[in-house]
Amino acid sequence: MAVEFRYATLNEYQRISDFLGQYWAQGHVYTRMRDLFDWTFRRPGLWDPETYSFTVAVDGGDLVGILGGIPFTLNRKGHFSKAVWIVNYVVRPDYRKGAMALQLLSSFRKPEFAAVVAFGINPITVPIYQVLRGKVLPEIPRHFLIMARQEERMVRLLKITQPYWPHERITDLISTFHNRKLRGSPSHAGNSLPANWDEKDWAELSTHTVGAARDADYLDWRYRDHPVFDYRFVTVPEGSRTGLAVWRLETIQRATDLGREDVDRIARLLEFLPASLENADQLFGAVLRDVEAAGAMAIDFYSYHSITRKWLKEVGFPGSDSHVDGDCLPSRFQPLDGKKGGIMSAIFLQDIHSSNFTADDCPWYWTKSDSDQDRPN
Repeated sequence: MAVEFRYATLNEYQRISDFLGQYWAQGHVYTRMRDLFDWTFRRPGLWDPETYSFTVAVDGGDLVGILGGIPFTLNRKGHFSKAVWIVNYVVRPDYRKGAMALQLLSSFRKPEFAAVVAFGINPITVPIYQVLRGKVLPEIPRHFLIMARQEERMVRLLKITQPYWPHERITDLISTFHNRKLRGSPSHAGNSLPANWDEKDWAELSTHTVGAARDADYLDWRYRDHPVFDYRFVTVPEGSRTGLAVWRLETIQRATDLGREDVDRIARLLEFLPASLENADQLFGAVLRDVEAAGAMAIDFYSYHSITRKWLKEVGFPGSDSHVDGDCLPSRFQPLDGKKGGIMSAIFLQDIHSSNFTADDCPWYWTKSDSDQDRPN
């Protein structure tokens, strides 16, 4: 009997969960949190409500392969089309020879989708994407900042992740990323998305960026409606525009023989959309005020977008490449892992070769919140 490839029905969650636990990772978050799985793969308005955006390969009733897809609207400088992020590619070991990967991918590589994006690929799978003529991208750049007067907390964290480093190497790394800039916080900062975001802000931002459309519908789904994390909005108006940032607090935990142990807290910045350089300075100041009040020791942010990255560096949020050991700053926090944590990606897009993701004018606004990269482990 030939292998059947189709989208999963809503009553197949448990068999997908069992397959993930057996062949991907025992205790994977999608096996523990059905509400998170449903939120991820049942995007309202962008997918058939009767199925998951999740392909299953079935042979004689047995599940032998899976590939998830998260639908989104792709914006290319004001032109909009359907697209999908692909995640959780898993094939049963006895089916890994042959065209299974191509057939699973073909369930999303259809004319209706202008782009198929694999964000956060395993380096081992790079040859597969190259054979399938996907473009493998450079690691997404990261920014990192240690909060004022929190150097000792960072020392303790690095002694856990880099136990063989001499103290001088740790303090030298910290000196590059320690927040020394004195800044005020605007009194007019807010914490909710403006009612006219689509008409004023997104209408302007969309004309010179490329990536998932950051309209109100997306922002509400991605942050307000998230079933697990408490995302916090920060807004700072400037004339008719409003700068927007979204961040969350994460508890750093390390694995021990008795289970996970809380170590510290860090802030993850997921959106940073200022109206100007001056607005970026005020917006970042407002974010740091809230992060400090929440007791986080540091903050990080991932993005390809060149103007955003340039402005962030100018307002005092350095890139991790500012120090030779910057890629050793821990990036996996539940559980804490000292291994280098760069995020690689691959993309299938007809004119992708015209985009240089490391160029000074890279238009791709793409952050760690895209796809399912910002989720519990």
